[in-house]
Amino acid sequence: MATVALARAEARRLWHSPFYWGGALLSTALGVAWAWTRMPTWATFAENSGMSSLVLAMGLLLATHLATGRDQRADAEESTRTMPSGPARRGLAMLVSVPIAVLTGATVHVGSLLLLLPAWPVGEFDPWASAVVLVIPPIGAVIGVLVGRVLPSPAAGPLTGVALSTLLIALLALPDYPQNYASALWPVPEPAWEIGAPRPVGWHLLYLVGVLIAVITAVTWRAWPKASVVVLVAALAGAGVSVERQTAESPAIISMDLVNEYTGPAVLSCRTYQQVDYCSLPHFEGWIKNWREAVEPVAAHLPAAVQRPTVRQIGSSYDLKPITPGVPEVITTESWGRIGGWATDSRMRLAADYVGASVGLNTAMHPDPYCDAAGQHRTVAGLWLLAQGMPDGGARVRSGELRMPRVRYGQAELDAAVDLLDRPYAEVADHLARHWAELLDPSSRALAGLGVTLTPPTAPAAESQGEPRAEGGVCR
Repeated sequence: MATVALARAEARRLWHSPFYWGGALLSTALGVAWAWTRMPTWATFAENSGMSSLVLAMGLLLATHLATGRDQRADAEESTRTMPSGPARRGLAMLVSVPIAVLTGATVHVGSLLLLLPAWPVGEFDPWASAVVLVIPPIGAVIGVLVGRVLPSPAAGPLTGVALSTLLIALLALPDYPQNYASALWPVPEPAWEIGAPRPVGWHLLYLVGVLIAVITAVTWRAWPKASVVVLVAALAGAGVSVERQTAESPAIISMDLVNEYTGPAVLSCRTYQQVDYCSLPHFEGWIKNWREAVEPVAAHLPAAVQRPTVRQIGSSYDLKPITPGVPEVITTESWGRIGGWATDSRMRLAADYVGASVGLNTAMHPDPYCDAAGQHRTVAGLWLLAQGMPDGGARVRSGELRMPRVRYGQAELDAAVDLLDRPYAEVADHLARHWAELLDPSSRALAGLGVTLTPPTAPAAESQGEPRAEGGVCR
């Protein structure tokens, strides 16, 4: 009963600690700030929450250290010796910080998620990754209790925080050979090596639970010495086995066949809207509406009979082989702007890439990015299409702000595109529909009927004989 009474008193004091509230508010703010610019996925949200939980753990460490060491500061130890509750009982009472830390971690985790609404994470939800966020804060709280029993000086808490931060940063600098033990020891589980690939987060959670139990037993050693030693050895052994298992379950060799198991054409979820195929990775179907907002304003101005390029989502690795042979593709990743200018930038980049794929300048399918598209009439047509797909596209092309992606051209192509924009829309659209097949030929003069006088480039002799072109050559 005395221990419970002490625990209630310590809980009330912890509730009023500025370090507790500072850590909770700062971790929430950081978790939201790190995810503010990008549409959240469960993987990135778990990683951001894990990093913010380290901040919460630091605040709890400082709060519990000051609370634990108060009876040994300012000559208070003489008074506490006369009390019926000794150091062992007071140490047990301070373990009330464990459930408080778990509850606070859960509140911060859910609060960060709600503050990002209406954007909701996509991807595959991993409950083990969320559970990790609940274990890290109590580890910091119990470390503060342990250090407070041994080193009650007010400076010991901040110094312990600095030492632990240095140790964690040092883990990031350690080499991965022969096995990636440094990543396994890092408290926050790393993202999967590929989207959808399994992660040994369950083993990582057991490792952190083992660390938490080990630190708790160090606190309870004065109250139950024999039992604490047994539990301490078992917890450290379990943590060691967990670290070994999670390193062993990481693939040693990653091949394209292995990548295709998680992000290849066979696992994509494809849907068709307005004659455009959108192929997303599993659990990313919710983003198709964002891609449609970028693509359909451009696709609406393509000739009706023209094959629309496919929008394909990729992971960290990408097989250049298209989903459907002969159908151009434009690729998008697992990153998309969430709000304001970041969302606008994502839409503009995808729209520009889609135009490039439509006119045959899809550099994602070419081994030579940033090739030379100067003099080609399809470059002019692409700029005209890009201007049609945006509300202020005409003005932005005239100012030179809106450009074709990842190809080189000059002012002559911009001037020719401005001339097309000055012509009636129906005239240009009808001409493109009648000459589209010719337009895709880099050496054609398909837009001569609209007054475009650009001289297409002549293919070098090496290219005409089927030999590879030089780096940065003419776009083909």
